[in-house]
Amino acid sequence: MSQGASGLPAGAASAVRPLGVIEAVGMGWRLMMSDFWRLWLPAFVVLLIIMAASNFGIVAAIVVQPPLLAGLYWVVARKMDGGAADVGDIFNGFKERFGQSVLAMLPVSLAGMVLGLALAAAILLLLFGGMGVAGAAGGRDEAVAVVVIVGLVVGGAVFLLLMLAVLVFSMFFTFALPAVWDHPESGWEAAKASMRMVRERFWSVLGLTLLYCLISSAANLAGLLACCVGVLFTTPVVLFWQMAAVTYLYRSWTGRPLGQGA
Repeated sequence: MSQGASGLPAGAASAVRPLGVIEAVGMGWRLMMSDFWRLWLPAFVVLLIIMAASNFGIVAAIVVQPPLLAGLYWVVARKMDGGAADVGDIFNGFKERFGQSVLAMLPVSLAGMVLGLALAAAILLLLFGGMGVAGAAGGRDEAVAVVVIVGLVVGGAVFLLLMLAVLVFSMFFTFALPAVWDHPESGWEAAKASMRMVRERFWSVLGLTLLYCLISSAANLAGLLACCVGVLFTTPVVLFWQMAAVTYLYRSWTGRPLGQGA
């Protein structure tokens, strides 16, 4: 029988009632505060590696990021169960769940690529379209301005709708990386488990996603105001906090014990 990150059988039942989003967010914050610097450091290292790997483009999104984040979920689960937070554990995703994590998050990685290509195409279309209109208009600035404004409005609206579609699509994989530790046989099984959970509690997951978008925006703004360096402090905090909330919800909604002291 497969075991999860908690070391419990994947099908182990629990009397714990399903948590609400606000409860999980509060528990995630308390877990973060219980050993702040030792939990902040692994998240900080993960973000540094992802930033460094981003220089290689698609490699970071598909090959590096999923197993790293899976390893950070391992650290979260280990801390929940009363274990020590070890920075080296973030590489467990590479050692034990590399293929599973890459496959589980592949649809999200591809969706992000589509979004990036759409943005690049919109910019090029606006640029060359404006140049073409400028040539046809014989230097009439009014015609060029109208085309540019219409292009910005239409292109912005289309891109916003596409971004929202990608966000909603990505929501269905919220629990994929915690689930890879319960599904060593296949990353796709972990992805399907996540999609089932989100379908059953779509509005709760949407609320969680929007809440952390607001928290992340506020934290990043605060970090930017602190001479920009503060972002390196606030971003790991929000990352670990969100992962802890997601893991509490995952354990609760799949009937697992929440962890020591929960």
